[in-house]
Amino acid sequence: MFTALLVSCKREQFQEQAMQSGEVLRQKATTVAVPDGDLFSKEVVDNYVLRTLEDRHDFRWEWADWKMQCSAIQYGDKTVAIGYRTLASKNIEAELHQINLNSAPWKAVREALQQFILDELQKSTGNEVKWEDILVEDDPVLPIFTLRLPDASVLTALYNLENVRYIEPLDYWPGTQAERSSSGCSGSTYTINSVDYTSTTPGCLIPWNFTSVGIPTAWNTAQGQGITIGVIDAGISSAQSLLGSAFNSGSSNVGRTITTGYTFGSSAYTTCSHGTSMCGLAAGPRNSSGATTGVAYKSNLHFIRGCEDVMLDLSSEKTAVKNALVAMGNHATVRIVSMSIGTPFYSSVLYDGVVYAYNKGKMIFAAAGTSYDWLSWWGVVYPAVHPQCIAITGVKENSATCDDCHDGSEVDFTVPMERNTNASRNSLSLPQSGTWPTYIGGSSCATATAAGIAALVWSARPTATRSQVFNYLLTTSQYYPSVTSSRGYGNLNAAAAVNAAVVAN
Repeated sequence: MFTALLVSCKREQFQEQAMQSGEVLRQKATTVAVPDGDLFSKEVVDNYVLRTLEDRHDFRWEWADWKMQCSAIQYGDKTVAIGYRTLASKNIEAELHQINLNSAPWKAVREALQQFILDELQKSTGNEVKWEDILVEDDPVLPIFTLRLPDASVLTALYNLENVRYIEPLDYWPGTQAERSSSGCSGSTYTINSVDYTSTTPGCLIPWNFTSVGIPTAWNTAQGQGITIGVIDAGISSAQSLLGSAFNSGSSNVGRTITTGYTFGSSAYTTCSHGTSMCGLAAGPRNSSGATTGVAYKSNLHFIRGCEDVMLDLSSEKTAVKNALVAMGNHATVRIVSMSIGTPFYSSVLYDGVVYAYNKGKMIFAAAGTSYDWLSWWGVVYPAVHPQCIAITGVKENSATCDDCHDGSEVDFTVPMERNTNASRNSLSLPQSGTWPTYIGGSSCATATAAGIAALVWSARPTATRSQVFNYLLTTSQYYPSVTSSRGYGNLNAAAAVNAAVVAN
């Protein structure tokens, strides 16, 4: 007992000296107190969040007072994301992709924070707690701990450290667990109208909206060869051979590759149809089987399952999408990342992933959002809001925003994907199995289509930089140089953008 007490005293003395000297951990000059009284009920937190959403058309936990934040952590699976930094870190966004957590400065703060948390827990509970008892994820790349840590006194002690970049409830969601989303996975059962596709060689179908953005004309010059598109979504179908053994078929038989991975679940393959549709739109083969072709039908494809469905409302989904973005960032050949997924709530965890991939040179396309029940009034969702992402939404043939698509000032470009008179007749893509296409709509399909167009442009000039490719898309878009208040620069023009890249060669 005496030995344990001596060790404890020495540890506290070391921490006090370290915090005073600023060598590893340092307390903020202005601190907050542990919240007084009982924490807020779920109903109170929900009302605050929804009221803030309505008032500000955005929500970030940093806007809430500390008691509200501590209260939110108590609900859901009680996980909290803790972003940290060294005291020497000046511009974490610029450094994020270069951090080595095993380097001496980062290892020191990482280990000091771990010990600090365990010591504070012992003070609070009177019990010795092991790191593995509370650990959900210790990110090996980004400076983030994900912990199951609802203790308000420990969270407050962390909040008062300069080393802590953020503390966020990771699994909080307004409403009940039963109200969480399973959106976008079932696919359309609407009967295909014959005027919504045309046939082309060597025996495949072109969705009607491809012509609206000049894709068939662009194919005369570029087909995406040599470019790898990364797609992060909710899984693809193992029964769809055109995203498997027949990926190199028909006019797409050029030795291209399709690879898969997962950061969510135990496999890249699921029954959710959404990822299959997105991959089919972006890079499905120009086949001889009677199925639809993708935009960049000679591009390589790297798919990562990062979520359960299109709405990122689980702590595990946010963490997994962050990890997928890191994996895409570290993938040497991926140039373009397409994400037709999102959440109405700002997430520092997701933002760290976006910044990492962007800093690694990736061109990131993200969906502006598609309406589901209570979200129908909402504007552009995250991560599309972030300036590192190119926000895409869908429009009707007449350029009006599609019935279920979100728009707003953060939108960069649009893609027609809905008939003027029938919201059920959208773009077309690969089914879960077989070849007969299914309709797929919303900003999701517009985003995957835009990613395919970027691959066509980049293949026309492989030496172009990311900013140059964006400029070709921008200067050839529908409204350029003007910009609308809610639909950005309007429709992309694949043929004109490819031509701009060729002329620049």
